[in-house]
Amino acid sequence: MAIIRCIDKQGCAFTVSPDVLASGFMERGIYYFETVPEWRLFVDDEPLETSRHEAFDAWRWQPGFYAGKVIAELVDGSGKVVATYHFDVAPDQCKLGEVSFAAMLDELLAFDTRLLLGNEYAQLEVGREGRTSDPHLQYARLKRYGPELLSAFAEVLRKPLTRLHRERTLRPAHQLRRIDRQTLRRALQDPAATALLYNIEQANASGEVLHFDVPSVFEDLDNPANQALAVVLGDTLRRSRQVIAGLQKLIDQERDTGARSALAPRLGRRIEFLEGLHSALRRIQRKEPFCSLRQPRINAAGLNAISAHPAYARAYRYGWYLLRPGIDGSSEGERLWISPTWEIYERWCYLQVVGKMKSIYPGLQWSYRWPGSRVDVVRCEGRSSDTQVDVWLQVRCPAFDRPANHCFSSISGERRPDIVVTVKSPAGRSFIVMDAKYRVDREWVLQGMESAHLYRDCLRWDGHKPDLSLLLVPRGGGAPLLETMNYRKDNGVGVAELSVEHSGLDVVLRPFWVGCADAESVEHSMTVISCATDG
Repeated sequence: MAIIRCIDKQGCAFTVSPDVLASGFMERGIYYFETVPEWRLFVDDEPLETSRHEAFDAWRWQPGFYAGKVIAELVDGSGKVVATYHFDVAPDQCKLGEVSFAAMLDELLAFDTRLLLGNEYAQLEVGREGRTSDPHLQYARLKRYGPELLSAFAEVLRKPLTRLHRERTLRPAHQLRRIDRQTLRRALQDPAATALLYNIEQANASGEVLHFDVPSVFEDLDNPANQALAVVLGDTLRRSRQVIAGLQKLIDQERDTGARSALAPRLGRRIEFLEGLHSALRRIQRKEPFCSLRQPRINAAGLNAISAHPAYARAYRYGWYLLRPGIDGSSEGERLWISPTWEIYERWCYLQVVGKMKSIYPGLQWSYRWPGSRVDVVRCEGRSSDTQVDVWLQVRCPAFDRPANHCFSSISGERRPDIVVTVKSPAGRSFIVMDAKYRVDREWVLQGMESAHLYRDCLRWDGHKPDLSLLLVPRGGGAPLLETMNYRKDNGVGVAELSVEHSGLDVVLRPFWVGCADAESVEHSMTVISCATDG
């Protein structure tokens, strides 16, 4: 049993065992695993570098901005996986507790699972329904179900299903075993064959070889069950090539920002796995029963035959698991890579702003729209006869010399603020920009304020400047003065805490209450919401 000793940067030592969930890891932490000579340790397909730590050689690992379950594999010198480990990486306790982070994930899962997709090391359990798919999802399912599919196909090759096929063939007289009426009719039409039937000795003396049309039965591999499996086999081959091309395209588009884990170091091993899977499937395709099929297809007869045969049913089931799209529905133990923690926080903040606006304007008709192909660009619309409210996630604000996008533009370069809220009502117009920052320390909060100032000065909505440009942080106290109402009022920028435990949106969005209700109702609503938040 390959048990590995691990030491964190504080010097605390613990062990990790194969197939057992190991806790004690935290994002942005540093960990050293004692090496095994001539072996390598891969964390999510990326090989860890070896360095000297204290008195021993160690594999050094530093989780990035992600939290969740991480898979590590110990590989020997021949490339064989010796052991698999599962690490539970917790979010930064100074920013988000594990309970808060889990609550954020649950809310995003309930809203739209696509907002959680990413390429970080950490994984989250997802469902199996819907039509959503991307190269990461496709690779994850190839990785998980590919070996099982190969095993199932190997069992099919050992004893493929056959179907008795009847046909008529010409055979010489000495090979005849049985004849039927059609054989006799054909023979009676040929004088030589008739002579043979009546006088076999004389016919044999002539030396002429006569052939008779006789019925024959043989086992045919070209049947509906094999045809259906051939479709699965062909689709899996195409999927493996598509995923290789898709991952390569993502690498070409990848830019190193330091905020995401790079995909490039993991690409080599993933392509190696996909190439190996593709080669194994091609070898299967060249063997019987698949090499002699006239036309691969799926029909009712093939599905009935597959359902009645355990080996065929297993191969078809794993093929379906591997090829299907969808990440919705109930979680059934299937994991997929998710976005970095800061992006999860950003998208969760969007849901909180939407929820707050819905509570301010309960009489509007609300709906969600995805204006383009990107799943991280969302528009929540609230409509009535005289009021229009829009809450945007990642809306594009084109540069000054480009056409406006939904009335949004920038007087400098193109910008994509995290959250934008606009209101048109009889009381007037309001335009607020929010930038979610996964930061709590004073130094980093002040650095993040650069984006708040930038958005305040350069963004325009229908020619109007933002009324407020706000920074949302998971925990307050980093720069207390920036969190005060007077500072926001005097400067048009500020900071608000937004977390599962505390919401600073009530005070920030107070201007939106103007014109939506009378003053007494407003104060009552504010009190109710504040009490609910504190509770």
